[in-house]
Amino acid sequence: MTIHPGSLAARGTAIVTGASSGIGAAYARRLAADGHHLVLVARRAERLRALAAELTGQHDVGVETVVADLGHAGDLDRVARRTAEDDVELLVNNAGINGYGPFAETDTALLEKVMAVNVVALTRLARAAVPGMLARSRGAVVNVASTLAFAGSRPAT
Repeated sequence: MTIHPGSLAARGTAIVTGASSGIGAAYARRLAADGHHLVLVARRAERLRALAAELTGQHDVGVETVVADLGHAGDLDRVARRTAEDDVELLVNNAGINGYGPFAETDTALLEKVMAVNVVALTRLARAAVPGMLARSRGAVVNVASTLAFAGSRPAT
């Protein structure tokens, strides 16, 4: 991942969803190394706390953790309110879930959860962040997606 130093103001806050592992944790580590304060969002509190401790131990940055399931309306509302605050200069929409399997056989409740996290939450958080970014004439939104989105018709291995 390449983050150009001049693209965001130093020490701006970055919100990273799905930050407890994988790509989200990699973004968090890189952004902390670049001096950005972080708001880490994920469902797994223990992993968030461990990552926050790692990042604050290695870098001179502030790290907030928000334990939230973006598929739940109340949690999404709470994260959207934080995302709309004036210090947010980068939003990394990385949280996601999949409903892998044949469409006609996938549970309807699971499909609704997939849409809530992968579509509704991503859109709500971007909508919360962008007005402030436009007003300040700086900021960015990164939407992370997986090629698994195109693999729904493939048999599970």
